[in-house]
Amino acid sequence: MRRATPALCCLVAALALSAPGCGGAETPKVTPVTVTLRVAADVALDPLMQALTRAYSAQHPNVIFTLTPASTPAAGEAVFSRRVDLAAVSLLPEKIAGRDAPWVADLATDGIAVIVNPANPLTNVTMQQLRDIYAGVYNQWDSLGAAGVGEVQTAVREAGDGARVVFDRVVMGNTRLTLNAVVLPSTEVVMNFVAYQAGAIGYVPGARITDTVAPPVKALAVDGRPLTRQSLLDGSYPLSRSLYLIALSEPQGELRDFVAWILSAEGQRVVEAANFARVPGIP
Repeated sequence: MRRATPALCCLVAALALSAPGCGGAETPKVTPVTVTLRVAADVALDPLMQALTRAYSAQHPNVIFTLTPASTPAAGEAVFSRRVDLAAVSLLPEKIAGRDAPWVADLATDGIAVIVNPANPLTNVTMQQLRDIYAGVYNQWDSLGAAGVGEVQTAVREAGDGARVVFDRVVMGNTRLTLNAVVLPSTEVVMNFVAYQAGAIGYVPGARITDTVAPPVKALAVDGRPLTRQSLLDGSYPLSRSLYLIALSEPQGELRDFVAWILSAEGQRVVEAANFARVPGIP
């Protein structure tokens, strides 16, 4: 009988180890199914949702996001029309008879920053002064202690914008807005207007105000409270607001996992890195 060569023995042993049912067999790896999640974001929240979807996809390569920036009302309507699975909004949709309320979760906290030109010497404005400025009571900055700045030029966002809704409700109340207010179409345009007009005053989402903001503008304290992460979390800043996630119904599957991650400590660190304040109560 011919004896097996050492090379043949090794080959037999290797085949035995690779045979089905053997203890040394490798467990097949399951390739995750690719999932596409459709997300709309209020334009004020688009940078935040870009950061969140990018960070989540880095950990879950099988999850692909389509992210659509939209106006505040349009982002909500995209959910009700089933064109997106989830929307990030700065204002909850209006209740409409016959339409179920959406599923809602907190996303982050932000404030409305009152901004002036860097040449303006003011550092603080009271709520009453702010109301009077936007009502047209003050026409010259001299009347407010800002000598040499000149004429007051008020800038507002268009009706329906989330920041304007908060500003009108909290600051203006039942006081009528001056007819001289300039209505501007975006946060970027408001910031440019204020940066290049010495007498301008406007308001923008607080997350847009950073140490390296360009063009340069100056955020005023309101009633002695500067806009900071801490003043948002403790509620002392007068123009703070909650930001939301909405869906047609309670999320399931991969969408549920994504929302849960956003509301985890890890997801909220991404929120803070994008210059928003975390949801109160999440460590």
